[in-house]
Amino acid sequence: MNELYLYTNAASVAKDLSSKNSDEPGFCRRSMLKTLAGLGIGTLAFQRALTANFQAGGTVTAELIRGAEWIADIELDDEQREQVARALQSTVVAGKQLRAVPVDVDTVPALVFRPDFFYAQAHEEIDNSTRSEPLQLQVHWSVETDMRRADLADEDLAFASLSEQASLLASGQLSSRELTRIYLNRLEKFDPILHCVVELLGEHALESAAASDLRRKHGATRGVLDGIPWVAKDLIAVAPWKTTWGAEPFREQVRTSTATVARKLSDAGAVLLAKVSLGALAWGDVWFGGTTRNPWNPEQGSSGSSAGSAAAVAAGLATFALGSETLGSIVSPTRRCRTSGLRPTFGRVSRAGCMPLAWSMDKIGPIARYVDDLALVFPQLLGTDGLDPTLVERSYRWPDQRHAELAAGNLQGIRVGLTGDRLSAMETSALQFFQSAGATIIDLNLKSEFPVEAMNFVLGTEAASVFEDAFRQTPDANYGLWSGTFRQAPFTPAMQYLRANRIRGQLITEAERTLGQVDVVLGGNDLLLTNLTGHPSLVVACGVEQVDESERPGVVKLTAKAYAESTLLMVGKILQEALPVTIRPGGMN
Repeated sequence: MNELYLYTNAASVAKDLSSKNSDEPGFCRRSMLKTLAGLGIGTLAFQRALTANFQAGGTVTAELIRGAEWIADIELDDEQREQVARALQSTVVAGKQLRAVPVDVDTVPALVFRPDFFYAQAHEEIDNSTRSEPLQLQVHWSVETDMRRADLADEDLAFASLSEQASLLASGQLSSRELTRIYLNRLEKFDPILHCVVELLGEHALESAAASDLRRKHGATRGVLDGIPWVAKDLIAVAPWKTTWGAEPFREQVRTSTATVARKLSDAGAVLLAKVSLGALAWGDVWFGGTTRNPWNPEQGSSGSSAGSAAAVAAGLATFALGSETLGSIVSPTRRCRTSGLRPTFGRVSRAGCMPLAWSMDKIGPIARYVDDLALVFPQLLGTDGLDPTLVERSYRWPDQRHAELAAGNLQGIRVGLTGDRLSAMETSALQFFQSAGATIIDLNLKSEFPVEAMNFVLGTEAASVFEDAFRQTPDANYGLWSGTFRQAPFTPAMQYLRANRIRGQLITEAERTLGQVDVVLGGNDLLLTNLTGHPSLVVACGVEQVDESERPGVVKLTAKAYAESTLLMVGKILQEALPVTIRPGGMN
């Protein structure tokens, strides 16, 4: 008997049995399986029928999708079957590439299962305010500044660095309440242009600022971030306010807990101004409030998904922001909006309380105008919290210990890698600076023999699992760009997902060895690779370049080995000081 015929007819009978008998007293799963077994279900013939087209690399048809719907426990219409069939054809190719890679039985997947974490959940009460012990960090910050509040317009304060603002606060020339009012006014003024504010927290922000001023008055300041205003990407839960994830089905959603990163910043005294936009479910820059705009060109979207975070910082609407990245969501909008952003090593910053997209790829990181600001915000986010089982603790020193060894503009001993990918104009200028400053330039091959592109489906598979229940309940709701993925992913074979992650473990080791040959990599088309491997990247706003007949800051991407954020930020800071940003977005004053 033709195996495909057997497969599709078995599926049809199974569907009929389920619909006719599921409510009858004598019907049970065992009866259904027994009936299907008579048709070949569970036999080698059926297994071959189920996977024949995938293994042979043949054509995935709408009819094949129809026959497999009972396995995926979903029901599609004819148009959706055609869409899924077209999309799954690329999965066939990816599957063949992955199967072509030899994998020894001792090769473990790049997945960490931590049962001890879940055991603890069953035997103790969770108190989010006390679960984590403070991480021992070495962070130095100077309060000295030549700036005088009397000489500064409000817009100058809005675009000042975190260090400058903190110094003015420390000297008593500026209050947190005054700085907060400046930013709240700017958020109200420019949001109609940028469409970046999901919810303005004016009253809360002013209360937090007043509390900061009171602490300072009594000599109880909590550190450099005390009184500094920031904005949160709206996948970061902050109770009791809404956390909408940028998507229509969740626009009234209120999470009952506060994300670890938001709690840590609150504990440090930072003032939350607003929840800001992200593309629906962290893809793109289009959310239920419209398209978030690029401050340098309001006719253009700000890219995503940390769309509002990057736009708000670039426009001087906050001192810094938190964003997140799964596959480019910090790197892409900071490039578009010409600001700086740090995507940390996977596992350094807790994702607890933040919308998951892909558990094995999500990362939370800061966005600011100045690299030095990122270096001061980053340590406030570190430390285990008993809530995110992926967290690891590594030392962090700022300034980096090598700062003392490097004279201003002297990068002797720093190794800069070049991948052979084409450099942008500003990256070429950065290379010239590195060479003139004495850095050693090393050719680096980041291209892997492993099928990196074929592992891209891991993200969509995990995302579909995250939102499976919501999508099943309201499949016709507006999930932004994700609906096609959510329909396609249930057809991904579990063995293919696991095989990809087994290969991914080898890819991580390979990438770490390569990146370990240098201190930083300049440029490079490594976005998918480094998000799969979890390595950190930094976008540096620096210099000035011509774009579409107008001047804008340039942007340079740097990448490093795992847990090398200190070195990454050190090199980025020196680069930004050598090629400073001297302009602001037009119309944002």
